[in-house]
Amino acid sequence: MAEKGFRQLRIDPEFKNLIPPLRREEYRQLELNLVMEGCREDIIVWNDTIVDGHNRYEICNKLQIPYGVREQAFSNRAAAIVWICSNQLGRRNISEETKKYLIGRQYEAEKKVQRNEQGYNQYRLNPRTATGRGRPIDEESGRRTAARLGKEYHVSGATVQKYAKYSTALDAIAKNAPELVPHILSGTYKISFENIVVLAEMEPEELKALSKKIGNNPYAFARYSESRRSLSPDLPSKTSMQAVEQPGIKTMPAYDPDAEVAGLTLTIPSWMSSIDRTKSMAHLESISSTAKENLCVALTALEEKVQEMLTAIKEDS
Repeated sequence: MAEKGFRQLRIDPEFKNLIPPLRREEYRQLELNLVMEGCREDIIVWNDTIVDGHNRYEICNKLQIPYGVREQAFSNRAAAIVWICSNQLGRRNISEETKKYLIGRQYEAEKKVQRNEQGYNQYRLNPRTATGRGRPIDEESGRRTAARLGKEYHVSGATVQKYAKYSTALDAIAKNAPELVPHILSGTYKISFENIVVLAEMEPEELKALSKKIGNNPYAFARYSESRRSLSPDLPSKTSMQAVEQPGIKTMPAYDPDAEVAGLTLTIPSWMSSIDRTKSMAHLESISSTAKENLCVALTALEEKVQEMLTAIKEDS
């Protein structure tokens, strides 16, 4: 643990955007933990630029809580991005969409690291990439990298390469409508991979209009199909052959905003019944300490989610 104090550190927008933003209640909880316990984890930096600990750095400086700073060595910027992505992917509280984005960014960054290590760049080209004989070495290297990351994150190599296209499209969207990206990464804006690509190809005016229709709350539920139809027909629209909706076999029912909540409401009684049954039938004094600990962890996590749901309901009331 580094000696604690205060330092002027740099914040790189690209690095910071690779770290999923905390929900309001998560930010408040972190704030409370720092006040009660102090800053127990060091701020990780590369050449005085933060690579991990942006929220801790902000809160500690605001509340005058001393923190430690630990330098992490990287050969170049791409290597720093690989580390950030890998570090964030090791956390449990990220959405599936964020996971796809980070895997895609890590894949592209690792390819850059490998090219730099091999000594090839835009000024010194790899002679084997332009011979036309067999598969270019960069493509082969990319396939091996995708296969390795796929094994690490339990997906196929082809899926890793698809995630790279997904992350590239999201970065393109961020240039014209950065406020739209948190909606997508939070998982509350329901949109297919193909339509992500369509968004990336939209005219800036149309993309901004779409973002305005969705609103500012990144955790408010919305669907691409509905927000897209709500746009003025006078706005220019790009279409993609991949994104053309195919005729359905049957007409789908209209979207019911109460459906998700109703489903959860119907599920909760079964949880209560399971808890009551276990409490009455299990011999708690006889079970192992490991089983007790695992149950306590699960129940605590459930309790936290219940409180999050109650807070969300009260805030929207």
